[in-house]
Amino acid sequence: MTKTATTPTKKRALLLGCPDERLKGVRRDLQTMKGILAPRGFFCDVVYRATRDQIVAGLESLAREAGQGDAVVVYYSGHGALVRRSSSGSGASDRPLQFLVPCDFDDTTEDDFRGVTDAQLSQLLRKITDRTDNVTLVLDCCHAARMARVPGTVKTVDGEFYKEVFGHIRAMLEDGRLDAGGAHAERNPRLVTVAASAQGESAYERPFEGEAQLGVLTEALECILGRAPDGRGEMVQEQEVSWRSVMVRVRDRFKVTCPSQFPQIEGDDLRFTFSLSRAQLDGALPVEITEGGRVVLHGGELHGIRKGDTYAVLPASEERNISAREIAKATVERVGPVASHVSLNKDVAQISRQHGRSGGMKAFPKSRKMGKLPVAVRHWRSSVDVAGLIGASPFLYVTDERENAPFALIRQEKSIVYLESREAGDVVLTGRWDLNKQNQTKSVEECVRKMEVMARSRHLFAVAKQTESKDIARHVSVEVGTVAAGGKKQPSGPKGLVVKEDDKIYIEVRNEGRSTVYASIFDLCPDSVSLLSTASPSGRELMPGETYLYGERDIVFGELEGSRMSWPEEMPRDSKRFFERIVVVVTTGRMDLRCLETQSGSSASRGDELDAEGLSDLLSDIIFDTRRGGVGPQRNEPVQFGMRWASIELTQT
Repeated sequence: MTKTATTPTKKRALLLGCPDERLKGVRRDLQTMKGILAPRGFFCDVVYRATRDQIVAGLESLAREAGQGDAVVVYYSGHGALVRRSSSGSGASDRPLQFLVPCDFDDTTEDDFRGVTDAQLSQLLRKITDRTDNVTLVLDCCHAARMARVPGTVKTVDGEFYKEVFGHIRAMLEDGRLDAGGAHAERNPRLVTVAASAQGESAYERPFEGEAQLGVLTEALECILGRAPDGRGEMVQEQEVSWRSVMVRVRDRFKVTCPSQFPQIEGDDLRFTFSLSRAQLDGALPVEITEGGRVVLHGGELHGIRKGDTYAVLPASEERNISAREIAKATVERVGPVASHVSLNKDVAQISRQHGRSGGMKAFPKSRKMGKLPVAVRHWRSSVDVAGLIGASPFLYVTDERENAPFALIRQEKSIVYLESREAGDVVLTGRWDLNKQNQTKSVEECVRKMEVMARSRHLFAVAKQTESKDIARHVSVEVGTVAAGGKKQPSGPKGLVVKEDDKIYIEVRNEGRSTVYASIFDLCPDSVSLLSTASPSGRELMPGETYLYGERDIVFGELEGSRMSWPEEMPRDSKRFFERIVVVVTTGRMDLRCLETQSGSSASRGDELDAEGLSDLLSDIIFDTRRGGVGPQRNEPVQFGMRWASIELTQT
């Protein structure tokens, strides 16, 4: 993964501003964003007071002009709106409808809707990602019916307005302006989206240091990404930083400037900013030092963290574990549901002064006590010390298969190395390497990394079984099944769901309790853990009685398309079947749980922050189930989690 391998051939940015009489900071937002992008080599097309047609034309122009390898940024500052249907009965999906509010929005008529709907925006962005994979969308706007970005000012949208938006989208579908096909069930996988607020919440602008108004998200991005370091409009060599690390610091900045606002990151947050190269965070978690001098690791029972685990603490700017950059060694002393207290082997006060109390450090695992899983080795003849590699792993240990049933087996036959997963009598071949055709050391290291992923998947499933009896989990129902012709649901039977390749499945999650919860859906394969609900990386909000149907198209009519089942690309086809587990993590607050996700065949996780709105304001209280308050929306209960799960057996066609 070299920097030159993904260097964009061209860099283009479309900066859109839509002010009104109350949004005073839009012009400065655009200037600030140009100050971030232009020194990085972006040609910036700035459109102030953008109309609907200008927004559409600008995006279509990007789609025409972009080429493979180009870097594209789309930035919007203005109002965003979300409307919900006030009553059912139209036969359409009940999902909320979102749209941007251009400057000519007030010219909307019954036959001419002047907003830019999420469906239309998604289609325009898909045309751009069809040309280049390196696309970033930044939305400094609300995603709720409360569209104000000025604190204290709330702009509401009549619930009946839902019919107008729905009618507009239906008309676009009927006359061909909007394509119902090709929509992603969750999110465009090639797009990274930075959003100022969660769905259903407001975003704000405010004065900073006595100056003119500025969007809170835009100000945070300027603080972290900055302007040209040399002050002459040209970027000097900068350290690559991932969007994940940027968002940890953005959320930390929000705790100071606007605690009630919770920014979101969607897409591959391991990408370096405005690049396709990726960080190697290897399960890193944020560390912070509270006002009282207590050191907190943002990971807990949900992560399988246990007392006595040790971590290497590095500066937040580090994107991989480099021993020479280690600040201190952290040891877990007390574990809570979603975060833990740790001790450091160096002076906490000095580290706090040097690296900041919050968001300035991240921790990489050194040794784990979560329960290493046994691995057997059979007929090993390679010169590579596979037992040593397994012994050095925080997740594995070598065992004698005759004395202890292993969860995985490595065996060598001539030059071929096989990796088998074993569970309840089932043997599944999950990997195969030819040592005569591949580098021996790299092949064995890859095999061990894959076993570490298998171990993490097994641990997460164990946590799911242990926590499904919690009240929060019992109040959420989960149904899985296949999708037949015409979008008809066929639920699984009591023995679980059995499917073949190319079958389409759905997952239905329903909140049957009395309180709002947030649901994240994960797929546990033999060699990977993947987040399925990618459209809501901090959890899909479910109000009492509300249902989330995974497998719907991301289009207003909610047509049930289903998710196609396929054999994992890196798994040999020698086995006739294997089991997947669908795990639904239910929380009482927004949490970015991509820290649980892995890449197939790698130990690297896809998200290192675990945060909830206002989490670190009184984090010590939350960790150990004490009550808390704070600035912004009040929560009278601590953040809790529970899990539900379902099994799917996938067979070859």
